[in-house]
This record gives sequence, C-alpha cells and structure tokens, in this order.
Amino acid sequence: MTSLLRILTIIGFCAFLSSAQFLELEDSETVLLDYGFTADFKSFIASKYSTYQLDRSDVSQCCYGGSDTRPTGPPSRYPIVFIHGNSDIGMGNGGSVGWQTGFNQLVNYLQSNGQYTKADLFVATWGPANPNLASQNAHTEKYVMFARKFIEAVLEYTQSPKVYVVGHSMGVTLARQAIIGGQASDSILSKYEIGASITSKVETFFGLAGANYGLVDCTYATGLPTCSTTNGFSPSSAYLARINQQTHREGTKVYSYWSPNDDIIKYQCLVKGKNTCEVPGSDQSFSYSGYTHFDVRDKTGADILKFLTK
Repeated sequence: MTSLLRILTIIGFCAFLSSAQFLELEDSETVLLDYGFTADFKSFIASKYSTYQLDRSDVSQCCYGGSDTRPTGPPSRYPIVFIHGNSDIGMGNGGSVGWQTGFNQLVNYLQSNGQYTKADLFVATWGPANPNLASQNAHTEKYVMFARKFIEAVLEYTQSPKVYVVGHSMGVTLARQAIIGGQASDSILSKYEIGASITSKVETFFGLAGANYGLVDCTYATGLPTCSTTNGFSPSSAYLARINQQTHREGTKVYSYWSPNDDIIKYQCLVKGKNTCEVPGSDQSFSYSGYTHFDVRDKTGADILKFLTK
C-alpha cells in the first residue's frame, strides 16, 4: 500500500454484556461504560431528527449519551458533543485496524476525573465506519448536516443554552462548517444551506489534530474525494478556504491540540508554511511532542478538562 493510501485509510479522519464493556484507562482504573444512546434520547431523535440517522443500528458501539428521562430544564453544566474523524467509530472497540476507538478514552477520562455522566456526553457515528472507504469521504452535505443536526439535537434535548464541541481530525473541519453555518457546496454547480450560525451556542470548541489548511499528501491526489479541491483536503480546497475566511467563529473560546509528530498529517503539521493542525484564530494552542495522530485524540483529557468550566 502506498504512503498516500495508508494516510487516506487511517485519516482519523476515520442485553447487559452486549451493551457494556470494560475499558482500561492510562491510570489503570477500570470503568464500565453502557454503550449506545439511552432509550429516551433515542426516542427523541427518532421523533425529531430521523432524516439524519443520528442513531446507527448498523454500527456496533456507534453512540453514547442521553438521560433516562426527558430533561425538564437546563442542566447544571453544558453538555459536550463529540465529532470523530474519517472512518472512525464514535465509541468503537478498535475494529480490524485497532484505531477505530473514537472517543472511548476521552469519555472515560471525563467520567472518571470530571464527574461527567452519560447525560452530559454525546457521541455519534457519521460515515461508513469503514477504513477501506476513507478515501471516498469528503466534507459533503450529508456529513456536514449530520454534525449540525447532532449539535442541534443535543441543545434541544438537554435544553442547555450552550454546548462544548470536541472534534478530532476530519471531525474538526466538519464541525467548524456545521457551527459556522451559511452556504456550502459539493460541486461548482450546486450549493446547500446549513442554517444560521450557531457560534453563540458553543461555549468552547476543541480542535484535536485537524487539517484546517488541508494535507500535503492530497496535493497531487485531487481525484480522490477526500482530497477534492471542492470539499476535500486539497491545500487548494474551496471548502477549507471558506471556513478559514474569518476566524473565531467556532465558539466563545477556541483551543487547538496537535503534535509535530502526527503520523497522519505529517510534515510537522505544516502546509504551505501554515500550521494545518491549528484552528485559525485559536485562543490557545497545545503542542504534544511525540504524540501520534490518535494520541492527540486519546491522551489530551487533562488539558481539555481544565477548560470545561460550566
């Protein structure tokens, strides 16, 4: 497999016993998670958001979040919405490639160290969840609107005035457009409406190992959907240029987390002299020497938790 295809294949940008699994954390603490959405949250999205298939019965451990009974007022703390990367699985068990674990470690960390519960943490799965199809995934209307409607669903369900949003890899750039709103395009001949900006409803946006200015390895592979110049990761992508036109539209605060040793984005995260791993206009940027692409997803819980102030 060529280096480019390897990158596109793993671009993170991917009864009781059957619904729960033990997960070993870095500090050796074992936590038991009850995977899936709660019955109440499932009922809510089925009645109001069925068009967008936010619940994925076709994907094992696709999802997480919800209360046992419908919230009757705003929560005491803002919920957290997680948007994963290309071909990943929201709360996966690793899959055949090992890295399809989504936000398992981060969710566990927040529950173990931040007193968060399933009612506060919301994870879904977008895309085919198949690493062999990673090169076919771009920032399409289907995936942008999935991210947008998932954020809206959590806001409506919890009755919270704001949410936190955490994106990893392609989830960073999908979530940014979903929040910014306005128009987007899947081709030069068609446009679609996302809706008005919801920046004011996002307290803090956390961008983990995103490719905000594209990927060097997509420069000469623009025939692949994920490297498209229209809505892919080409350094000349119109989609990326559009969301980078103005800064600080992702939330009240914006933080970036990245590694100069990212094994997927590579090149010390530099694309045409710019740090592609940083969300433009970030309030703070955190660099982790030696971390891989998926380490940034899995091992930054402590530096995220300190900004979860409400």
